[in-house]
Amino acid sequence: MENGRVYNALWWAKVQSGGALKVPVDTPAVAGLARAVEPDGSGVWMLPTLPDGAGHGVLEELGSPPVAVEMPNETARVLSICVACCWVERDSSAWPGVVGTLTQIKAVYAGMRGRPEQSSDLTLIIGSLRRLHSTHWLLWDEKVGEVRLGPRTVTWGPSDLATLREICRVLPDPPAAVLVERKPEVPADPLPSEDSPDGPIDPAPSEDSDG
Repeated sequence: MENGRVYNALWWAKVQSGGALKVPVDTPAVAGLARAVEPDGSGVWMLPTLPDGAGHGVLEELGSPPVAVEMPNETARVLSICVACCWVERDSSAWPGVVGTLTQIKAVYAGMRGRPEQSSDLTLIIGSLRRLHSTHWLLWDEKVGEVRLGPRTVTWGPSDLATLREICRVLPDPPAAVLVERKPEVPADPLPSEDSPDGPIDPAPSEDSDG
């Protein structure tokens, strides 16, 4: 029991200092920490289970600050749009959802505003995506312009999901996602060895050699 308490305390210290942590799937469970398994089984996120009605002070203490206070309305708006793009099976949990795109986000953002896309929209959207990524509400891949719901969404309870369903219902429908095609990595051909059919590689003759 004592070792179990020490183990739990160590993990809580890690989460409090670093926020949500991605660890191997075979990492044992920790009391009080929620687990969000990656859809491809590549790992599992560990994060605090938040008490109902937790205020900012409690969330900060748990290493799980709420949506960044910088431009909170804009950031919350972008989070809602990403939920609408990534949470397609709304009768089930939001995590892990599907991959959404920056093109979808911009289209829904403009539709929410009731006007065509504007150049200033992109600056506001990217800033919000970065803030939401840093607090693990979203997993934002800026290089390819794709986004997923972050591990903290696994802590949303029934009342949270009911509210989000209503928000998604009134938001404009996003266009179909066009994802970046990722080619499988091809391992480099190994250099021939002495045991290979082609035999070892002969060194280049030096200028001082005979013949």
